[in-house]
Amino acid sequence: MTNYLFLAPDEFLLGQRLRQLKQALGNAETASLNIAELDGARADAAEILYHAGAMPFLADRRLIIVRGYLTHLESRLGTAKAPNNAGQDEARQILAGLAGPSVSNDLVFIEEKLDRRRAVWRGLKDLAGLEQLSKDGCLAIEQLNTPDARALPGWLAQTAKQDGVAIESRAVQLLATYVGADLRRLTLELDKLRAYASGRTITAADVQRLVSDTSEALIWDLTDAIGQRDGRKAMRALYELRRSDANPFYLLTMITRQYRIMLKVKDESARAPGNEYDIAGRVGENPFPVKKAMAQSRNYAITQLEGILDRLLSSDFAMKTGADPNTELDILVAELTQPR
Repeated sequence: MTNYLFLAPDEFLLGQRLRQLKQALGNAETASLNIAELDGARADAAEILYHAGAMPFLADRRLIIVRGYLTHLESRLGTAKAPNNAGQDEARQILAGLAGPSVSNDLVFIEEKLDRRRAVWRGLKDLAGLEQLSKDGCLAIEQLNTPDARALPGWLAQTAKQDGVAIESRAVQLLATYVGADLRRLTLELDKLRAYASGRTITAADVQRLVSDTSEALIWDLTDAIGQRDGRKAMRALYELRRSDANPFYLLTMITRQYRIMLKVKDESARAPGNEYDIAGRVGENPFPVKKAMAQSRNYAITQLEGILDRLLSSDFAMKTGADPNTELDILVAELTQPR
C-alpha cells in the first residue's frame, strides 16, 4: 500500500490522478464503500491513521483522501511557543504512522503548498520528516502543478500521444496558445479536433478553423472593462492574461488592435450605418470583432478613441526604452479606467 503527497495540484490533473487510484480499487460498486475523504483542518492524526489502518470491505485496500491537513499542522507548529506542545505531539504521531506498518491502505494528502524549511518537511529531532520519508520509500511525493507556458505544448503532445491522436507540432503550439493552461478545455478541444480530423493528422488549419482564441476573448474582456471604467474588472482580466504567461508586448499590441478596430468601426458607422457583416466588409475585419467593437465603441467619442491610441503609442515607446512592461500596463489600465 502507498502513502501519497500531491503538491500544488492542478484541478484537472488532480482529478485524473484520484480517478486512477479509485479505479485501482476494483469494482465500482464496492469501491465507493472503501473511499474516505477527510477535511484536514478538522481531522487529527488519530482519525487519519485509524482510517488508514481499517480493514477494507470486499476489496484489497481502501483509499483515504485528506485535504490540507499537513498545511494546517505546519501552521500549528509555526505559531506554537512551547517546544512540547500538542502540535508537536500531533506531528510526531502522523510522521511515525507514515513510517510504520499501521498504514495498510492508500493514504493521499493533498496540499497547495508546504514550507520545506519547516519541521513537517525536514523532520523533528529524532523523527524523519516528509523529505526523508520520501527518500525511504514511505511516501510518494508528486508535483501536479499546472504546466507553465513553456511546458504546456509538451504536455499536450504527450496527452495526444497517450490517446492515440496524431497532431502536427505546429497545431500543438497553436492549440496551446489559443487555449492556455486550461487543461480540461485543452483535452475537450483535442477530442473535438480528433473527431473532425476523422483519422488523419490534425493540422494547424484545423485548430484555426475550430478553436477560438481565448487570449483574444480575454483582451476583449479587458477593453470592455476599460470602456465601462471598471478598474477592478479590467485588472482582473489583465491578470488572467498574465496567468496564461502572455507577453506584455503582445498584450499591448492586441489592446491597440482592438482600439483601432473600434475607431474604424465608429468612423464607418457614422458614415453609413449597418450590421456587423456590412461594416466588417467595409473596414476589412471579421464580423465577430466588429460586433464587439460596435458595442464597445458606444462608450467613446471618436476624439477619445484617438486619444487612447496616442496613449497606447506612448506606452509602447516607454516599454521599448526601459520601462518595466508589466508596470507600464498596470499604469495604462489604471489611467484608462479613471472616471471621465
